[in-house]
Amino acid sequence: MEEEGELEDIRKRKLAAKQKEHEARGAESQLKEALRSVLTEAAYDRMCNVALANRELYIAAAQQVLMASKRIGRRIDEAELLTVLRALKARTEKEGSITFHKK
Repeated sequence: MEEEGELEDIRKRKLAAKQKEHEARGAESQLKEALRSVLTEAAYDRMCNVALANRELYIAAAQQVLMASKRIGRRIDEAELLTVLRALKARTEKEGSITFHKK
């Protein structure tokens, strides 16, 4: 009887995980469709490359691009996308420095 309860708990957790994964895929596809509608083809290809290389930068850039497209009322080209990506990268990158201490 106790084993049946444990099995049921495992089934519920697996079902919840599958539902969460399905929702994440749906959100990702919605974001891609929104980006496809506001970016030129070359800019969209570059965003796909950014998504593969740096997920956090992709999410931040997608938000910026969607807001900018609404504000200016036209599609964003690759040059404008590069400007957004460079600005976000510069903002998020920390400047590193190495210091040496002599004894």
